[in-house]
Amino acid sequence: MTLLLLKKTPKINICQYTLFYFLIVVLIQISTVNANDGLSVIELSSLGDFEVIFSEVEEVKEIKGQSLIGEVGYMPGESFSVAFPFNVQRINYLVKNGSLVKQGDIVAFVEGYDVHHFIDEYKSSKILLEIQEKHFQTNKQYFENKAIKSSQWIEITKSYYEAKLNFEHLQHLMSFLYIDKNEKISLISPKDGIIQIPNLIESKLTGELAFEVLNTNSIKVKITTPLLFSSNLSHFEVSPTCTLGVNYIENIADKFHQRLWTEPTSTNCKLTLGQSIKVTPIQHIDGFKIAKSAIFEFENKNYIAIKVKEALSLIPINLIGTSEGEYIFTTKENIDTKQALISSVSILQGSLLGLGAE
Repeated sequence: MTLLLLKKTPKINICQYTLFYFLIVVLIQISTVNANDGLSVIELSSLGDFEVIFSEVEEVKEIKGQSLIGEVGYMPGESFSVAFPFNVQRINYLVKNGSLVKQGDIVAFVEGYDVHHFIDEYKSSKILLEIQEKHFQTNKQYFENKAIKSSQWIEITKSYYEAKLNFEHLQHLMSFLYIDKNEKISLISPKDGIIQIPNLIESKLTGELAFEVLNTNSIKVKITTPLLFSSNLSHFEVSPTCTLGVNYIENIADKFHQRLWTEPTSTNCKLTLGQSIKVTPIQHIDGFKIAKSAIFEFENKNYIAIKVKEALSLIPINLIGTSEGEYIFTTKENIDTKQALISSVSILQGSLLGLGAE
């Protein structure tokens, strides 16, 4: 009889076993979801008679970073340098360091033994060029008619271009000079801008720096920032009426820092060359802000409680900063304009910890 019953028992084939296993997995997943839902959603009634106040979560697109120090200056190569065209024994500057000048303004009077020698050299180079040019043009026809040798033509051409280059060089130096009717020589500004005079001039020899002229639009603020700042940097604030936009970021790191150059984006920035100023970096973020009282900690994570009908949904967040009594944070959830609990939050936290009502 027992053997007969065993024969009538249906066998479980492979398809039935697979279906049975699938149902078990689904049931486990449903149990897990229900357990998580029980943790992430709390009924408002669990707060009892305690005061319940909500505040709207606001979206934040920018955040202020820690203040840094900037140096007002200019990028290498942006200034126009004027060198002494000859050895100078005495120089008398007529403008103050850092003052604004126009193109052609007299910057300084110069005196010395080589001053008139330079003028004579310029005049003689001009005459020599005129002679060489006539000689060049005359012999050019002879060369085309094959009346002179190629070697002779090469020497004539070489002498002509040497005289031309020498005159053009002296003519360029003369463009920085003004000579009055008494042959008193002055250095003049070749550009509009800010005059920069060397701090200490020990020697005033030919080719050494007499002064520099910087265009006012070339003024920059050099700032050294941590490497991580550069990726999402928006701008810098100097004051409520003065902002600096990022002009250039050097692609060379100094250990954990990077240097960048900024320039004023508003007309109210009164910057002085060489000045050190405090700047506040403004960074791009996709975040939110809420009153500090809305944030609570549970199982080593920070949360806020969002109102969902007659319940509270616990949303995990990452704190990134503070601003005037509010916390700024990020989250994977879209909670813009939703209502967050800002009162009796400690009661909610205690309930989650199983401490009961306070």
